[in-house]
Amino acid sequence: MNLTFDEKDLTPAELKAIHDHKYYMALELGKDVTINEAIEDFLEKYRDEWRKEKHRRDNLDQLHEINKHKYLRSKEEGRDLGEEAIEEWRMKYADIWRQERESLKRNGFLARRITIKSERGLHVRPSGTLVGIAREFDCEIYVHKNDMDHYNFTIDAKPYLNVKSVLAALDLVGMCATMGDELEFLAYGKQAKEALDKIEKWVDNKFGEKK
Repeated sequence: MNLTFDEKDLTPAELKAIHDHKYYMALELGKDVTINEAIEDFLEKYRDEWRKEKHRRDNLDQLHEINKHKYLRSKEEGRDLGEEAIEEWRMKYADIWRQERESLKRNGFLARRITIKSERGLHVRPSGTLVGIAREFDCEIYVHKNDMDHYNFTIDAKPYLNVKSVLAALDLVGMCATMGDELEFLAYGKQAKEALDKIEKWVDNKFGEKK
């Protein structure tokens, strides 16, 4: 299955579902599964049904929020506000509620922006070290940089590369990240914060390189 750019553009909720799918896929096959394999399998076999079910759950949860708002506002005003309270929720809170529900944080992802401080940039040695650091932790780690060519998926048209993949070191070198460039890391899993903390400390220390 050759995915198009649009097909690779995922929402945070879809990416979370793909990680869950990746876990069960690996159990079923009895071997490690790459994020690319999980994405392709999920999109081909499960995304349509998953979207229908998500839409159903979202509608039910939204109705619950609307009814809660209607109850609280009616109690506050001392009368049944009915459609007035419903319209108020839609005007004031609907967009905020949807954005929060679809956010990276809501779906279990930690994001961190880290600026490269090494005068030599992200060359071969630190690229390999970054991959090694990522593999120390029980989590998935992705990185985004403006204008990067190689990536595994996009979110809101922003490309992200799997830092733990087999060819990650070469792809990181190919990013041509120089001093002052900002990298955005996403981490998902049990040790997401610990991994980002170590990466940030290492980058801030100029990759541990001597002057």
